[in-house]
Amino acid sequence: MNTGGVLGASEANSTLGALLIGTLAGCVLYGVSTVQVYLYYKRFPDDHWILRYFVLFIWLMEGAHVGAIANTLYIVCITDYVHPERLLGRPPPSTIGLFLITVTIAVGVQLFFSYRIWILSQSRIIPCLMTLISVVRFALGTSLFAIGINIPTLDEFGTKWRWLGISMWGLSAVEDLTITASLVFLLARHRKHVHRATTAFLDKIIMWSIELAETGMLTASFSLTTLILYRTMPNNEIWIGFSILEARMFANSFYASLNSRTVLRDMQGSSHNLNLSGFGNKTNQSVLFKPFSPATRSGC
Repeated sequence: MNTGGVLGASEANSTLGALLIGTLAGCVLYGVSTVQVYLYYKRFPDDHWILRYFVLFIWLMEGAHVGAIANTLYIVCITDYVHPERLLGRPPPSTIGLFLITVTIAVGVQLFFSYRIWILSQSRIIPCLMTLISVVRFALGTSLFAIGINIPTLDEFGTKWRWLGISMWGLSAVEDLTITASLVFLLARHRKHVHRATTAFLDKIIMWSIELAETGMLTASFSLTTLILYRTMPNNEIWIGFSILEARMFANSFYASLNSRTVLRDMQGSSHNLNLSGFGNKTNQSVLFKPFSPATRSGC
């Protein structure tokens, strides 16, 4: 790391370059998110109001995330243009705010998928475990945010507080993979207890879940990549570029899981028999994905 107050070319690539690339890619993915949200509200006007507001909440958090990134980029490129040494000093508050926004989006999406597992399963053990991991991860993320407000340099995240980041991104990867495996397993188990006429339909759901599993693996891979870069390259900020995209991956996997119901609903030949969201709609519930009933579910 340059300690003489002059930002070298290699340091510009690993700090400003990583931030710029992450910002541009993040803005493109935010456009994808916006299209997915538009399609969701157009195709599923009868979804439960809780789910509809939750979709809006995630999208607004993404907007705040874009705003925080843009503010950070403006500060380092314009405000501090004649003071490149500040890029190596105390990070802007908007940069630290990214930790809180990202962990809020990620944990919210993971809790949604945990709720779906709760609906499909005969036990709440796995959902309770996933919820516990989500709570711990949120606590770690808010801790990084609180520490970052007063941190003297961004390098401290890779040295003194490295264990917090490693724990947070490690838990995220574990939870993503567990949720994906659980959903595929539960759908496969449901397949054994339905009539032959619905077997092909469930096969398609399982195949779709495996495809969504690839999305889950994508979010897990981003968490692992961020963790590895954060762990092995403590003296640069390349990991920030991957961390910026993490929120987009979680949000888009959430929107995709909701919008994929259109294809599956058409396969089933009815608009009143499919509820992959877990919340149902105003007039009906899915036979295969009916909501949790305390009388038929066991405790943690």
